[in-house]
Amino acid sequence: MKMWNWMLALLAVACIGAAVPALKAQDMGKEEKPAGEAKKDAAGEEKKDEGKDEAKEEPAEDDPVANLKSVFKGVDEVIKDVKLTQEDIDSYVKHNESFDKAMAEDEKFEELKDKSIKEAFDYAIKSDKYKAWAEKEGVKAEDWLRKAVRVMVLNFKLSVGADIDEQIEGLAEQRKMVESMKEMLSKEEYDEAMKALDDGAKTLKGMKEIAEGLPAPSEEEKKLIEANREKIDGADEGSGDEDDGEEDDDDEDEMG
Repeated sequence: MKMWNWMLALLAVACIGAAVPALKAQDMGKEEKPAGEAKKDAAGEEKKDEGKDEAKEEPAEDDPVANLKSVFKGVDEVIKDVKLTQEDIDSYVKHNESFDKAMAEDEKFEELKDKSIKEAFDYAIKSDKYKAWAEKEGVKAEDWLRKAVRVMVLNFKLSVGADIDEQIEGLAEQRKMVESMKEMLSKEEYDEAMKALDDGAKTLKGMKEIAEGLPAPSEEEKKLIEANREKIDGADEGSGDEDDGEEDDDDEDEMG
C-alpha cells in the first residue's frame, strides 16, 4: 500500500530537514568573512534571507509526528484478530500494485489513506470499486485488506525503529560538529542550527515512540516480515515501473 512509502517519506523529510542547518553551518564556518562585512556581503544576505524563509515555511509543513499519530489511530482495531502466514505476504506482494492502481481512481479513498488507515479501511471494504477489484483478483475482500494493512504496519514497526536510532545518532554527531564551530558562527547562525537539530531529534524520537506503540508481531510474523522485507518494500517501489519498462520494450520492438 502506498501509505508505507508515504510514511517513510515523512521520516526522510524529518531527517533531511534537521541535517541541512548543520551542513549549512559547516559551509558558513569554512567561509572567511572579514569582521564587520558579513552583513554587507550580498551572498551572505541571500543566505540569511533564505534561512529565514525556510524557518517560516517549515512550521507550515505538516508535523510528521502528528501525522503518524493520526494515520495509525485505531489501526489495532483493523488488524488485532489477524495473523500472517507466508501465503498472506505472497498475496500482498502479488496484488498490491493492482490494488493501488484500482483505488487510485477513488478520490475519497486517496484522501482518507493519508489521514487514517482505519478510516480508509472502513471506507474501502464498503466500496463497490474495492469489492469489484477483490472479485476480479480472486481474493476475499475484507480478509485481504486486513492482512495487507497488517503487513504494512508490522513492516513499518520492525524496520523504522532501527533506522530512526541511526538518524538520532547522526544528529547527535552533527550537534557536536556545530558546537565545535560555535566561535566561527554568528549567534543567530549557531542558534538556528542547534534548534533545527534539536527539533529534528525530538521529531525522530516521537516517531520512534509511535512505531513502538503499534501492535506487536508474533515471533513467527517477525521472522516472516524480516525474511520477506525486500519483496514487501518492492511491492510499492515497483508500482508503475513495469509499465514503463513494457513501453520501452515495445518501442525497441517497433524500432527493430
